[in-house]
Amino acid sequence: MKLNRKHIIFIVRLALVGLWVPVAADKLWDLKGFHSVLLRQPIPDWWADILFWLLPLLELLAAVLIAWRNNRRRIYQGMWLSTALMFGLTLFILFGVLGWYEKRPCGCGSVISGLSWEEHLWFNAVFLLFSIVGIWFTRARGAGRPPYRKFVRLFFKQRAVSTPRTHCALIQRFRFPRRFAVFRRGAVQCKPKM
Repeated sequence: MKLNRKHIIFIVRLALVGLWVPVAADKLWDLKGFHSVLLRQPIPDWWADILFWLLPLLELLAAVLIAWRNNRRRIYQGMWLSTALMFGLTLFILFGVLGWYEKRPCGCGSVISGLSWEEHLWFNAVFLLFSIVGIWFTRARGAGRPPYRKFVRLFFKQRAVSTPRTHCALIQRFRFPRRFAVFRRGAVQCKPKM
């Protein structure tokens, strides 16, 4: 069985929703514990007070956007939010692996709490790659802006025999509105020949 675009998008969406929902639910379930874990992190205390609510809500929002049904734009936005979150968390773990912090505090979720920092870095890198693949496969297929799709009729079919009298009547009947007029004073009036 060959994997096509829809299968890849489904697998990536399932993996990311399976990541963000339990992680956000775990943080929201024990807000006081999560706040105390944030206070032990090597970040300023005022960041901890902001991230205390913001991080679980962003994770839940990413899961909701990715799980959105039949709306490529919402899924695409969720993939970008997931990528931004995973990039930030991966950098945080990378700085810990490189030894930039005095100590290595970790407030990981219930599933990944037993991982070492190096294993956690690989775990985050895999899900960051999933998010980037999700962006790649959910983006709009056309390059740049979507094409202009408003239909403008410039020429009309003639239904009558083209004689000078019917021709002038057709021009007067199917005149362009003023906003489409080429000249400022309007379209040229046709006078039948006598």
